[in-house]
Amino acid sequence: MTHKHLRPATTFSLDKPHAIRVFVIVQGMILGLVGLVHGIFASLEGNIPTGGYLLALGIFTLIPNYLATGIAAILVGLALIVWTLGFIHTKNGPIGFLVLSILLFLVGGGVAQVPFFILTWGASTRINKPLTWWRKVLPINLRKRLSQLWLAIWICGYIFLIAAIGIWLLLSPPSVAARMPTLTQYILWLFLCIGILFQPLTIVSAFTYDMERQAPSPQSNLKPEMLK
Repeated sequence: MTHKHLRPATTFSLDKPHAIRVFVIVQGMILGLVGLVHGIFASLEGNIPTGGYLLALGIFTLIPNYLATGIAAILVGLALIVWTLGFIHTKNGPIGFLVLSILLFLVGGGVAQVPFFILTWGASTRINKPLTWWRKVLPINLRKRLSQLWLAIWICGYIFLIAAIGIWLLLSPPSVAARMPTLTQYILWLFLCIGILFQPLTIVSAFTYDMERQAPSPQSNLKPEMLK
């Protein structure tokens, strides 16, 4: 009997969630929300000149007005969320994500999120891809172990990031310009750096999770004459 409908090992089905896509969607939403929060704080400063490009709010902006900066950051942050949810998986999804992320940075969306949107953009380019290079580079045993731990790794990284954001909002709000670094701010940056270090590991483990889901079935390893 001839099997005519065997699916390739690298075929993706968009009706099922994938680790890479889930990671990118969540990250994109968070980046958009953080930019939106920065925009709210900037707009609360009122219709006054910024007096520079790098502001005490922890943002960089090319717009010389706090209110205009805030409005722009809110709008671009919302656009980034919408794009991530609806278009990140499309052909031009990663490019659109990168453009919006850079624009968000330039209009006051925040400085600290730059490494996050770069890593997220890099991961988004691998959505629905066969990940052949990673399959060759990572040993099978390591792939299996990381694929089992990818969600735990992601959660651990987010615990540090959430703690950093909580300290930022509650104990060291962006509307307060500290003249000297405090212990609270040192802890904030420590947690933020640890969270950033978890990001590449989360991405690689997400790759391994998807690679395991792409693993060829036993039939795909048989020679053509053995399938008859």
